[in-house]
Amino acid sequence: MPALRFAKTNVDFDVKLISGNPRNTSIITETAKKQNITEFELIDIPLPFRYRLHNYKDKVYPPVYTRIKKIAHTLSKASAIVSTSHELPEHMNRHGIRGPLLFYLYHGTGTRAYGFESKLAMFDHIFVPGDYHLNRLQKELPLSDDKLIIAGMPKLDWINSRRKNIGPLFNNDNPIFYYNPHWDMKLSSYITWRKFILNFFSENRDFNLIFSPHPLVKHLSKKQEYDIEDDETFFDNILIDHGSELCMDGTYNLMADVYIGDVSSMVTEWVKLMPRPCIFINAHDIDWLNNEDYYFWNHGLVVSDHERFPEFVTKTVRGNAHEDIQLNLRDKFVHHCEKTSSDICAESIQTILQNNQS
Repeated sequence: MPALRFAKTNVDFDVKLISGNPRNTSIITETAKKQNITEFELIDIPLPFRYRLHNYKDKVYPPVYTRIKKIAHTLSKASAIVSTSHELPEHMNRHGIRGPLLFYLYHGTGTRAYGFESKLAMFDHIFVPGDYHLNRLQKELPLSDDKLIIAGMPKLDWINSRRKNIGPLFNNDNPIFYYNPHWDMKLSSYITWRKFILNFFSENRDFNLIFSPHPLVKHLSKKQEYDIEDDETFFDNILIDHGSELCMDGTYNLMADVYIGDVSSMVTEWVKLMPRPCIFINAHDIDWLNNEDYYFWNHGLVVSDHERFPEFVTKTVRGNAHEDIQLNLRDKFVHHCEKTSSDICAESIQTILQNNQS
């Protein structure tokens, strides 16, 4: 969305959107058409032949870093490059590309150390979601204030643009729980809790379950040797989705009543849409209190064993005891103003590039 808004509003620069896989290409094309934006060039990097073979390791797309070589010449002529990849500056150096200004765009609002690592200091400018990330970046990295631009979450602009009435997900009015485990199995509850979660909701038909892990859970399943085909159920109160558009466009966040997760920053989007109960699964016996990596767990119930899970389900159905602190989370993590986040990004890039030319 920031790229498309920049393409629509700027008059001085050509805009190129670069896609490394067909899924991204489809999203860009559909979004641009819906926004009636045509003032850009879409560079669609062909997939390597092995990725065109059916079920090649069940991977949908190759790693980003393998795509850089294909477009190095184009990147070398750019005035600026905007990316969500921490490794972009390293790849630019590896290919001898040193001219463009590099902008980093957060694609989530996580609090783990990864989101504040030293690699970010190599960017010329960072689009910051809100006050939490601004304060922490200033504290943990050697960054000048002019590098940091508070911009909110452009992803939410895309989600809002795609809202549609898809009808009910279930043929009843029972509470809907949304289980959304993280993709990194060192942090995720997926391996140790997935069977329990499915069995619990299979046996408790008064509740509905959206079982929808991060899409990378499927993408990495063969490489990390776990089997997602075990995620089967034939009950009409359970919906299993490992990678449809509904996993990405905010539909499940919008339609569910209770969020079940582990370390994903998805909870920020959940609260931004509407404060509602959360259950966080401590699947690795983490001593999480006062640990900034698990800041989000203060905004819901934290369960460490299967025995207490039914109790927590009952509590969340009765109401949201964490609504006040969730409202504070929303205001602290996601900047809000009259302009959209995407427009803030586009206007900032325009101003910085114009000043850089003068």
